[in-house]
Amino acid sequence: MENNSGNKAKSSVRTLLRRVPVQISRTSERVFYELGLRIAQRPARWLAGSTVVVLFCLAGLLCFRQEKNPLKLWVPPDSDFLRDTEWIMENFGQGLRVQTLIMTGENVLEPRALMKLNEVTSRILKSHATTGGNTSWTDVCLKIPVIPKFVRTLRQINSPDNVGDYFFDDEQDESENEDEDSFGILSWIPTSVYCNTYNSFEKSCYLKSILDVWNFDDATMSNLTTDEIVRSIKTVKTSPSLGHKMNYGELLGGIIRDDTGRIIGATAVKTQWFLNVNFSAVDMDKIGNDVGTADWATEDVLEWEKVFLESAKDETDKLRLEERIIEGGLALWYEAGRSFGDISSSAMFQDIAKLIGGIMLMSFYVQVILSRFNWVEWRFCLTSAGLMCVGGAFIIAVGICSLAGVPYGPVHTSLPFMLMGLGVDDIFVMMAAWDQLHSNEQNHVRPVTERIALMLSHAGSSIFITSLTDVVAFVIGASTILPSLQSFCIYAAVGVFVTFLLQITFFVAFFTLDTKRIEAKRNGILPCIVHSVYQPRTKNEDRISWRVTGFLYSRGILTRWGKPAVLVITAGIAAFGIYGSTRLEQHFDPEWFLPEGTYLAEYLDQFKQHYPEQGHEGFIFMGELDYVSNFPKILQLCETLKSLDILQNIDQWPVKFARFAKNQLYVEDLSKVDESSFRNYLSQFLFSKSGGKYQTNFRFAGNLSCGEPAPKILISSMEFIFAKFHDPKEWLGAMDGLKEICSGSGIDGFVTVWSKVFATWVTDKAISQEVTRNLILALICVMGMTAVLVAELQTCFWIFLCVLLTLVDVCGLMYYWGLTIDIVSCIGLELAVGLSVDYAAHVAHSFLNSAVPDVGGSRVPRTISAVKHIGAAVVYGAGSTLLALSLLATSEAYVFRSFFKIFFLVVTIGLWHGLMFLPVVFSVIGPRALRCDSGDDTSKQTVPKPWKTVQNEIDLNKDDVRGEAETELMSPVENNKE
Repeated sequence: MENNSGNKAKSSVRTLLRRVPVQISRTSERVFYELGLRIAQRPARWLAGSTVVVLFCLAGLLCFRQEKNPLKLWVPPDSDFLRDTEWIMENFGQGLRVQTLIMTGENVLEPRALMKLNEVTSRILKSHATTGGNTSWTDVCLKIPVIPKFVRTLRQINSPDNVGDYFFDDEQDESENEDEDSFGILSWIPTSVYCNTYNSFEKSCYLKSILDVWNFDDATMSNLTTDEIVRSIKTVKTSPSLGHKMNYGELLGGIIRDDTGRIIGATAVKTQWFLNVNFSAVDMDKIGNDVGTADWATEDVLEWEKVFLESAKDETDKLRLEERIIEGGLALWYEAGRSFGDISSSAMFQDIAKLIGGIMLMSFYVQVILSRFNWVEWRFCLTSAGLMCVGGAFIIAVGICSLAGVPYGPVHTSLPFMLMGLGVDDIFVMMAAWDQLHSNEQNHVRPVTERIALMLSHAGSSIFITSLTDVVAFVIGASTILPSLQSFCIYAAVGVFVTFLLQITFFVAFFTLDTKRIEAKRNGILPCIVHSVYQPRTKNEDRISWRVTGFLYSRGILTRWGKPAVLVITAGIAAFGIYGSTRLEQHFDPEWFLPEGTYLAEYLDQFKQHYPEQGHEGFIFMGELDYVSNFPKILQLCETLKSLDILQNIDQWPVKFARFAKNQLYVEDLSKVDESSFRNYLSQFLFSKSGGKYQTNFRFAGNLSCGEPAPKILISSMEFIFAKFHDPKEWLGAMDGLKEICSGSGIDGFVTVWSKVFATWVTDKAISQEVTRNLILALICVMGMTAVLVAELQTCFWIFLCVLLTLVDVCGLMYYWGLTIDIVSCIGLELAVGLSVDYAAHVAHSFLNSAVPDVGGSRVPRTISAVKHIGAAVVYGAGSTLLALSLLATSEAYVFRSFFKIFFLVVTIGLWHGLMFLPVVFSVIGPRALRCDSGDDTSKQTVPKPWKTVQNEIDLNKDDVRGEAETELMSPVENNKE
């Protein structure tokens, strides 16, 4: 008795588990049947209603906001970089932008090269904007006090024999004899006299140029020899035009030495223009670009930078003409603060013609697939309606998200293509169901309304599963910490869901009208024309795709040798994918956004060639703290930073200040003086010759005045230059290590390290964590949603495995194709989840709901039937996606090339697992058909009944299954009648 009871309990559990997916399938079919029937009965009303909803959502565009601030697009909102940047901009209020011109040649340290560079520099300095405020160089430059010659303290210049090549050494400034430096001009000139003199100094624009050594004088430079030029650069330590200390050697690149190691020339020289930026006057909504790569600047600064670029281009072109016959002649290369933003933005939109061409190709492709080659069955209007659904979905998504306050970002450019791919895929699935419906001749006599309802009852269930799974996957992706990706996922989730709604309403309504047009023998383009000689099909005609698919699977893929071959190939691809995935690096370089051949790309190539070890600039910032008591800790931090091999050079005002106090003020320990004395000494230091350049490193609570104690320090900074790094592990380790040193310095107050390049490094670090997290969550989402919507556990597992293998293979093949994990590939992989789910889920749904019986326990007939009816639709949908993006394969924009590569991999690998691997698995160990367990008896044909009546007629008792011709695609009412 106990055994019998146990067996009955187990049988009841198995029966319940079998009934759940059957019930879900039947309920879904009935819901979509009822919806299709209502739409087909009043198609015009549904068309009008859908159109009104789309137009209503246009109102949301009134709240449309495009985010252009790079900090709010690419940087995690909780990152310390964002916190520090906002703090710096608020407290410092001022920033610098640098324009650089590089002259290259066999040896730029020759009179001819210097005179040509002086000629070019002079013309650029005289240029000014002809639009806006007629901005000139002096209007926007960084101005610093000019120390006149009569005030300067001159030092005896060493003889050439005693002067080494130290000006090329980053540590040269530290090795100087500070006693000989004129720290102490205040020690022998009365403060009142000195400050009156200092305050009378005029200010001049800061231009860093090697020409300053000869005070930009052509006559002087024309009489020099190369040896004299080299000697002058080594010996001149003070700017003749500005009076400030200067290291001209750092402007040179490609140092040339003779056999003895003596410097005899250089192959490159930099000239830098420094512009001042008032952060409080920056409006990113005005000056930002559509791809969020613009840097902070005011409009007048941007105007002059534009003039600089135009002048530099003219000078470059002139020099090329002059030097074209000289081997190894002089050449110019240039960049401005706005260069990267301008070029990266234009690169995103310069291939718009290719995008439009791809869309046109896909539209024509869809029309060819949906149509038959006669005037009546050419579905031009129907294809247009399907694409209008995608456009309407995009409008609604933008409207709803704008109303919700979600900004539009640059990565959203790919959203229409994703919606188009998914929308067209839904169209093909519905058309496949329509063709399968008419493969049964008895369905030809049914009314149009009932046939539309039957078509939607089967296609709707399939696209509902894939669409809802995609929506949930994007909702999960919206939990990312990257703002641009988060916004994209929100837009994508809304867009996918609305695309599904419009396809089952607007498109189905239009499909009804188009079907009636065909039956009325009206022209597909001009419905007013009637083709009376047109003869519709009166018998079952299998499409060519059905015959090809049946032959391919029955004679090849699902044979004894075909199945092992598919499994072996799948395992081989997976092995390559796993290996490639382990080798795939997280690496992103903003320079990839620059197309080859642009002036900025050429400049960066020359910079890397002539300045190969030049690293990124950074700063140590200290906030409002007790500098007197913390001064020993600040000095200890300086010593620690100086010993780091990750830094090339660091300019430390605390060390210089301490030396100044010791040598000139005879103060041994600044931490032992009172606050008032400290401020007085700091003021003297900042108005001394060697300390004057550090004024820009401070922001005070009041105005810094010569002869008066320095106000309270609000913020101070120290500049440094990173070593040259070659991979993410090096630069991320350097960034984190430097932050850890600063936080562990023991200084009682705010201390941080900041660099402009951290914006990229922080995003890199976040992406490396986010990709894995988002993909794992997306896979869990796929498994969970298919478990709920399909409820057949074995099927859910195989769908999950197909998606998992697709993602692994795509990641692995990305490595072999030269791609890395970055913001672009991160978005591409998010889209990959949705596409790969579609391929597997459509086939699995068709297999579960196929009415073909398993002959002798073999699942091959049912597998062939499933793939025959849905396989072509899946391939057509994938083909449309590739066709739309095919022209981007030749794009010069990194974003578009990467998207094409990722989509190509997703489509091809996804199709393999959905149409090859999954059918082979199903043919061997696939689940039982749901129709065979539902008690279907399709020998009886009844008129569809209202929804409430149908609910009372569900009977899940097992019954015999008739042949495919009698059972496939009957109405939900008939399939559930006893």
